[in-house]
Amino acid sequence: MSVAEAVYEGTCHVCDTVKSTFLRVYYNIQRGRQLSANQKIFQEIIHFDRDAGYHLAQMNEKTNQEYDQKISELKSGFKWGWEDNGED
Repeated sequence: MSVAEAVYEGTCHVCDTVKSTFLRVYYNIQRGRQLSANQKIFQEIIHFDRDAGYHLAQMNEKTNQEYDQKISELKSGFKWGWEDNGED
C-alpha cells in the first residue's frame, strides 16, 4: 500500500465518522422538532377529542421508532484502537 492510499483510507475513515456524527445530531434535532409539533397538535385537538392523549402517545411512538431506525441505519464509523476490525 502506498503512502497516498494509506492517507486516503485514513481520510475516508475520518470523513465517515464526522458524517455519521453530524447525521446523528441532525436526526435527534429533527426528532425533537417533530415531538414538539406533536405536542402542538395535541394542544389543538384536546379541546374536542377525548382520546387526544392516546393519539399523542401514538404519534410520539411512531416518531421515535422512525428516528431510532434512521439512527441505527447509520454505520458506526468510529472504532477504538483496541477494537479488532479484522484488518490485521
